Amino acid sequence: MVEAKAKLKILCCTPYFGEQWNSFSSELDPTRYEWTFFNDQPKNSLEKRIRRPNLAMIRAALETVQTAKQQKSNLLITHDPRVTFWCGLFSRLMGVSIKQLALSFNFPELPRGIKRQLMSWAFQPVSYFGVYSSFEKKLYSQHFELPLEHFEASLWSVAQPMVEPQEPLQTGDYICAIGGNSRDYPTLIRAMKQLPEIPLVLVVRPHNLANLELPSNVKTFTNIPFSHAMNLLKHSRFTVIPLKNTEVPCGHVTLVAAMHLGKTFIITNSQGVSDYVRPGQNAITCKALDPDEMAAAILELWNNPAKCETLSKQALQFAQDYCSETAAIQRLQQLLERYEYLAKASITKVG
Repeated sequence: MVEAKAKLKILCCTPYFGEQWNSFSSELDPTRYEWTFFNDQPKNSLEKRIRRPNLAMIRAALETVQTAKQQKSNLLITHDPRVTFWCGLFSRLMGVSIKQLALSFNFPELPRGIKRQLMSWAFQPVSYFGVYSSFEKKLYSQHFELPLEHFEASLWSVAQPMVEPQEPLQTGDYICAIGGNSRDYPTLIRAMKQLPEIPLVLVVRPHNLANLELPSNVKTFTNIPFSHAMNLLKHSRFTVIPLKNTEVPCGHVTLVAAMHLGKTFIITNSQGVSDYVRPGQNAITCKALDPDEMAAAILELWNNPAKCETLSKQALQFAQDYCSETAAIQRLQQLLERYEYLAKASITKVG
């Protein structure tokens, strides 16, 4: 008789990220882990039509928790706090006891009132929250009244972003600004009005442009594919990430993408991004809500190509050292091993 460890039965519920949304599982030992995936890709016309509330996400979370109850799975992993909320809510309502790990736990805007109270209750079954900045650990722990030791920070880590098409979508020299969450575009636009000789390409959501009077040196793109946004980023000199205040835990996706593409960035000095920013080494910081300081930083970097190139090279090195897809997979492997489910789930096998 030879003892063998049973596979760790893992349920994973996440928003739908495209055809490769679950590809990371193939990088982990298939003899140790058995994955079952759920996502919020709409399955019928009703789910396609009604997105607020997100019926497809609610259905995916319910299916996940029902499967956990039926199959007695070992572990439930969620990505995105909305998914975590629905899975936690159904787990509590249905009396399902399963170890829950919440990854990609990030809020551009913190919920308030009854919504915060309901989320706090739904998050109780979760024993691990993965956040992308040190600042967020205490922030979310206090806001949702959850144990601080349940939060762990690691840098946003992904593969180099796909760029399509290969030829530039925007010709000539320009700088860019990309993203929609917690951005302070009014300050950036006021800065650009002082710099009529510098072209800026904005890649934003329509609501980011509300009530903005754009000068002639600013061109906008809205609702374009992510790969096209990365094209505009790759062919820019550098990018600017204006944040609303000094405590914004947003911009991680954009700044890591910029570094992977070998671009430095100018960013509002915020505690929420301090894990990624090395002022004067891989990026330049400026005060919040200060168009004059932002304009001065843009002009200085635009007029100093050698400094821009040095910062960009160091930004790329930072991404390769700390923000790679390999680093993300290694952290997930370590997280799975930490809970020691495989050792506890050993079975007897005839040898």
